[in-house]
Amino acid sequence: MFAQTQPTPPPPAGGRLIAADGRALPLRGVHVAADACGGRARVVLTQTFTNPHMEPLHVTYQVPLPADAAVAGYAFVLGDTRIEGRVETKAQARATFEEALIEGRSAALLEQDRSSLFTQQLGNVPPGATVTAELTLDQPLQWEDAGWTWRFPTVVAPRYLNGSTADPQRVSVDVLDGPVGARAALALTIRDARTGAPASPSHALHLAGDTVTLADAAALDRDIVVRWPVAAPTPGLTLDVGRRGDRAFGALTLVPPALPAHELGAQAHDRDLCLLLDISGSMGGEPLEQARRVCHALIDALGPNDQLEMVAFAWNVTRWKSAPVKATAAEKAAAHRWLDGLRASGGTEMKTGILEALDPLRPRALRQVLLVSDGLIGSEADIVGAIQQRLPAGCRLHVLGVGHGVNRSLTTPAARVGRGVEAIVAPGEDAEKAVARVLRRTSAPLLTNLRVSGAAVRGVAQARLPDVYAGCPAQIAVEVDVAGGEIVVEADTPAGPWRVTCEAPAQRDAGAPAVPALFAREQVEDLEARAATEGQRAVDGAIEALGLAFQIATRRTSWVAVSAQATVDPRAAARRETMPHAMTAGLSAEGLGLRAAAAPSPQAGGGGPLMESGAAPRLLGPPPPAAMAPPPAMAPGAPPASARGRAAPSRDQAKKKSAKGGLLGRIFGGRGDDAEAERGAPEPAPAKAREEAAEAKAERAPTPAPTVGAPAPKAPTPAVTDAPAPTSRDVLDADDEALDAPAPTTSAPAPRDLEAADGFADADDEALDEVEAPRADAPEPPAAPAPRRRGLALRRLLARVRLRNARRLVVEAELDAPAEWDAPTEVTLTLADGARLTVRVDRDRSTAGASLPGGVTVRLTLDLTSELPADPMSLTF
Repeated sequence: MFAQTQPTPPPPAGGRLIAADGRALPLRGVHVAADACGGRARVVLTQTFTNPHMEPLHVTYQVPLPADAAVAGYAFVLGDTRIEGRVETKAQARATFEEALIEGRSAALLEQDRSSLFTQQLGNVPPGATVTAELTLDQPLQWEDAGWTWRFPTVVAPRYLNGSTADPQRVSVDVLDGPVGARAALALTIRDARTGAPASPSHALHLAGDTVTLADAAALDRDIVVRWPVAAPTPGLTLDVGRRGDRAFGALTLVPPALPAHELGAQAHDRDLCLLLDISGSMGGEPLEQARRVCHALIDALGPNDQLEMVAFAWNVTRWKSAPVKATAAEKAAAHRWLDGLRASGGTEMKTGILEALDPLRPRALRQVLLVSDGLIGSEADIVGAIQQRLPAGCRLHVLGVGHGVNRSLTTPAARVGRGVEAIVAPGEDAEKAVARVLRRTSAPLLTNLRVSGAAVRGVAQARLPDVYAGCPAQIAVEVDVAGGEIVVEADTPAGPWRVTCEAPAQRDAGAPAVPALFAREQVEDLEARAATEGQRAVDGAIEALGLAFQIATRRTSWVAVSAQATVDPRAAARRETMPHAMTAGLSAEGLGLRAAAAPSPQAGGGGPLMESGAAPRLLGPPPPAAMAPPPAMAPGAPPASARGRAAPSRDQAKKKSAKGGLLGRIFGGRGDDAEAERGAPEPAPAKAREEAAEAKAERAPTPAPTVGAPAPKAPTPAVTDAPAPTSRDVLDADDEALDAPAPTTSAPAPRDLEAADGFADADDEALDEVEAPRADAPEPPAAPAPRRRGLALRRLLARVRLRNARRLVVEAELDAPAEWDAPTEVTLTLADGARLTVRVDRDRSTAGASLPGGVTVRLTLDLTSELPADPMSLTF
């Protein structure tokens, strides 16, 4: 019997700390080119990767993108050849990508994990070659401080992962414990008539004519933010039109009227302000200080007839008072003291705080909830669904994102379904200007109950249009008749009904190419908001159809690009690398739970929330279970990662995979002497490799587990046991040590139904499941010693299914030490029902026999006569 490894979910910290060991990272630089005018920008993001190895390289990189942008183009450049991409369904794009790799062609795949987080894979990068990936985005701008703001992310911050995170593997991120060598450059062309110079709260700028560049190459650790003032737009309605095929689309810009002061006074209502403040560990330091400044100013702005409520959340919810109170001078002073006493620590259990904040209060009061958070959680759909279900009719929920790596996959849709507005404030920004923006957005709206009609209107992207605030233009995406006609927008104001019109011209040419893409993106986000309450099955078909029709990336559609000719030997062993991210500016490994922190003190922060209001707080919800306690990613005193630049395996972080229901096997091969065959190793490993193996072995508990699946065949053919295949954050990731988990004492769970269980994962994910086996240094149960043959040593490797269809099954494994490799001519597959199939190996598409170094990937391609079931099975040769 062989010990079976058991998948465990990624730690709540949502990432791993990776040692900066001096190795050459594949990402060499990032360039952002943008053209902005009239509240929209077309952006081309260029990323340059280099393969420093002697083998073909496969690179995986999590790409942060603006949450409200549409990815409308994708290509890569290899040498003198530019390869354009196309949008296919998610499953088909993956199959296209994998088919290209086994044929030796270079390929690129871009998949959406969240609206602001994509996974990019570049496969078969030739040895020594440089490849450049290009993403084209159409992005709306935000109106702030009498001008436009353009914001572009460059870093992925770890998200807190709890039981509501349906796909933790897809959003877990590797964070480098040190600087990332790659830097960012910018070329932003502004075609608006400016009334002043562009400015940035994030970077020093250089202006040459209408083009803005960064004064220095920037670290990839924060958003790039550029603001430029323009003349106040004239109240009314303007339209930009673009055409796709036989359909025309419009982007309406609505500027609210400038009502006289006496009419504005008519909208005054008593206000109930609820400040919902995130005090989890990721908010420690600068983010919490900035959040405090904004909250202090909002409290000062309240009048004596307004009511104030404050709720803080981390592991649990803490109330300032058991009920809202009048904003008297004494109560405001007490509120300031309570805010100053808060300390950041723990996880981000946001849902309970949301539900508390949405309880309705006075019927005639204008209830405004302001969520102040960095949004760093993985259960975004759960939060959006709670807001959509519980939002009272007279309530608006606004979101203030605080920090350099705000998760806009939460803040943007939360404000959307909350019928409020989103604002982002980074540490170091002018607090007074930030407060002024927030106050404008938490006061009474100027235009409500927007309605769009007219002879030219064929549809509106959003089912429920947002309110419009004084001095803040709004953009509305519509479909219009290609023949043109009148468009009418009506709304209610404090002074009575309001109506404005414009004329849509006949659309005979392509017009603005960004307009159709942004219309489709708005419709997709509206559907995703529905999915939060109705389930993904209700909207998946419509989202997929939009992605294909408009050629944009969605949760159901992906970009794929494939070279026409082979660029590498398909039989060559390859290397796989995951590009880590820099630590987000203002955050720390300790605050995120990636490294054990020193004992906290009230002065230093990091303990529980401290209250100074004089009354014991009311805690809502049970304390976090032991399983959800924030585990340190590494034991104190342990190195942050192995010499290969990967996180050292431990009980707390041994896996980032969970069951998907695929093939689980042990692949055998390699040659060595009889002494090493006794231990199952093919040959003596280098001293460094032996040290790594010893460290990894010491972390594991050698508890044997019962074999799952068919019984093992007798020697000399070693058996292969089976269990559900683990899910990966990226099924093409090569972080093998994440699977060196302790063996379980019970059989593995049955595969789960992805379509029913996943909040964001695609049901087609099982097409690329993984297969798993212990590494060569894994402990062997005494009852089942490794078989011994002359000149043949047992070799046990982690294997992954890369492609499975009716014709072909492709399995890959990474060598964890140097080995002799030779592909067999056939293998035995044992199905879940015990049936066995002998399957021919396509040696022309499998890794050729050779003496291979550790760290490379070998491939087996199996020819099938029919499609295999998705049930667990085993593979033996």
